[in-house]
Amino acid sequence: HLDEHCPLQKVQCVYWEHGCREEMERRHTDTHEREFLHVHYKLSTKLLTDRITILEKQNSEKDVRIASLTETLFTYTQLPTGRLEWNVKEVKQNIRDKKYTYSDPFYVGLYKCQSCIEWDYKNTGNVGVFIVIMRGDFDAKLHWPIRYKFTFILTNQIDSKDNLVESDEITKEDLEEYPECLNRPTEYRNDGLGRSSFISNTDILGRKYCKQDSITLHTSVELLPPL
Repeated sequence: HLDEHCPLQKVQCVYWEHGCREEMERRHTDTHEREFLHVHYKLSTKLLTDRITILEKQNSEKDVRIASLTETLFTYTQLPTGRLEWNVKEVKQNIRDKKYTYSDPFYVGLYKCQSCIEWDYKNTGNVGVFIVIMRGDFDAKLHWPIRYKFTFILTNQIDSKDNLVESDEITKEDLEEYPECLNRPTEYRNDGLGRSSFISNTDILGRKYCKQDSITLHTSVELLPPL
């Protein structure tokens, strides 16, 4: 309980190895990450910049190694992975009405790419689930069009070892085919991209996924380097 879940347990900042020596109760980690956003960016950038400078003074292999570190720098500046646990309610009524609903926003990457999940009942016989990129305060600092990999986990409320899991990532072909989903938003939110037939209506209403007319969907999204 203390090591993994307790909100009062003291934990180190996720950027501890980069030089941030802050410790806080687990419940305050999100607040710390928001307040120390630029500090973490500077620490990560300095760490990678120092390494790149050293490599520039070394042998003929430096170009390959610098390219690798540059990609790592991108990864550091995009952490942490965005995660959302969403309890979707009124499942039966929404299936009958063929409605769609959006989750609360969540954030991906150091510069907080704002996103949400669309749960869509409009496809007859199936439920779709999509990642939706939203307009955010740090859009000018992000690489557009956006690339990411994602995982959807629909909780089996009887046996957690038998969850429904779907994973994928944005490809070069996706960037060309779905610019309305992956370019910088000009409106409040873009069109969603994900799984149009994530699960059938029959399966989702089975007792192992739907309990007290609600389901639980876990989503993780990680930004990828631009192509």
